[in-house]
Amino acid sequence: MLTLKVVVVGSCACGKTTLIRTFLRDDVRDSAPAPTVQEVYVGHMQHDGKKVRLVIWDTGDSDLLCDPHRASCYAEADVVLVCFSVRDIFSGSEVPTRWATEVRHFNPNVPVLLVATQMDLREDPVTVQELAQIKCRPTSVAEGLQLAQKIQAAHYVECSSLDLASVRKVFESVLHTCLRVRSVLCCSIFK
Repeated sequence: MLTLKVVVVGSCACGKTTLIRTFLRDDVRDSAPAPTVQEVYVGHMQHDGKKVRLVIWDTGDSDLLCDPHRASCYAEADVVLVCFSVRDIFSGSEVPTRWATEVRHFNPNVPVLLVATQMDLREDPVTVQELAQIKCRPTSVAEGLQLAQKIQAAHYVECSSLDLASVRKVFESVLHTCLRVRSVLCCSIFK
């Protein structure tokens, strides 16, 4: 069975753990997870009739600039999901300055998927009003795509833990990205 190591990073409370738990439960239960220190989950997907094991490392909510526990997670990762919330301007601003830099430092060749979480809040009147009061607005799709290009992400995907199809799309992107990278590596070995 193919096993893929997936590391998930992002600012505190941007929706990392909820994304993972929604995928694993295959259910959109509305629950507020407790802050995570570091957890490792195992999920499965099907590809061409074969089972693929995803070992998902939830790096938690450490705000240390370079948490030594998180740093060790990057070793042998097949893909890193860099998450940010569309409603939190700070989490988006940390993508290039903190998360992409950290990933590239510890595992320079790993593919990165940029994941915008909480996309349902982009059109939420309360969220829009709260952000307008501080002269901000939710991150747009175009801004997310620009951010993905800036950090040279392999893919950009948006999701909401309230929309199971969008959560599944994140992990389908993980699978396709990893398989594409492995295919390229495999083919280049035999050239």
